[in-house]
Amino acid sequence: MHRSMTKPEIPMRSGLIPTPIVLLHNPAPDGPVLGYFGGKPIASAVIDEFGRRYVYAGVGPRRRDGRIDEKSLRPGEWVTDSGLIYRWDNQGRRKH
Repeated sequence: MHRSMTKPEIPMRSGLIPTPIVLLHNPAPDGPVLGYFGGKPIASAVIDEFGRRYVYAGVGPRRRDGRIDEKSLRPGEWVTDSGLIYRWDNQGRRKH
C-alpha cells in the first residue's frame, strides 16, 4: 500500500487504533511558493506520485503529543510529512 492512500489503522504503543489517516507521499510542488513553514517552501499546489493534484489548505493542527490531529481533516484533505494540509483538486490537471 502506498502512503498516499488511506491507512485504516495507526500503530500505537497500546495497540492499533482504527483511525484513517491520509498522508501524501513524495508530493511534487506545482505552482508558486506561498511562503515558508519550518524553513521549507509552501507550494500553492502539489502533485502526488499518481498524478493527482492537491491545493494548499493550511497547516495541520497538532495534538499535545505532537502528531497531526487527523480528526481535524475534512473530506478530501491530505497531510504531508511536514504537517501541511492539501485538498484534492478534482478539477485540476493530472501529470502524464
